[in-house]
Amino acid sequence: SGFNPRAYSRARAAGLWQFIRHTGRLEGLRIDHWVDERRDPFKSTRAAARHLKGLYAKLGDWRLAAAAYNSGPGRVARVIQRYGPTNVNDDELYWMISGHLPLETREYVPKMLAATLLAEEREHFGFEVEKSLPYLFDQVLVPGGTPLQEVAAALDVPRSLIRELNPHLIRESTPPGRTFLVRVP
Repeated sequence: SGFNPRAYSRARAAGLWQFIRHTGRLEGLRIDHWVDERRDPFKSTRAAARHLKGLYAKLGDWRLAAAAYNSGPGRVARVIQRYGPTNVNDDELYWMISGHLPLETREYVPKMLAATLLAEEREHFGFEVEKSLPYLFDQVLVPGGTPLQEVAAALDVPRSLIRELNPHLIRESTPPGRTFLVRVP
């Protein structure tokens, strides 16, 4: 996703964590004509952590969990059943079956491992990370059907800032019919 909440893949996965509709809904994200919480950086991050934790609980290994996150738990389970030796420990299983997973998954898991290692040992690898300020915002209840442009105008801020804080509002308006929480600076 490149940390783009509006990212959309050819497999129709959306948001920072590239959830497909089915998985997003399984993790409690709202996805409809007005709202796509796969694009909400806060809700989707919590959903991704829950999903990955659940995959780990089922598979017992973070590499297998990452593979299942990328290509689906059913596919990983089938590959394990078909190609996984029974007398191997969890540390070796992923690497023994990885050749039977899709290329995207075979590349995804090492990238995730590398990113984790770099994050934990950044100084060792010569990286200096500038700390950025957290997103600062409030949430306000806005009447249903309110265009984001009106919210921006009422606050005298650029519409782009309201859009940036609310990437999950896909129609540039709050859903009609009831009040809705909107993030504002």
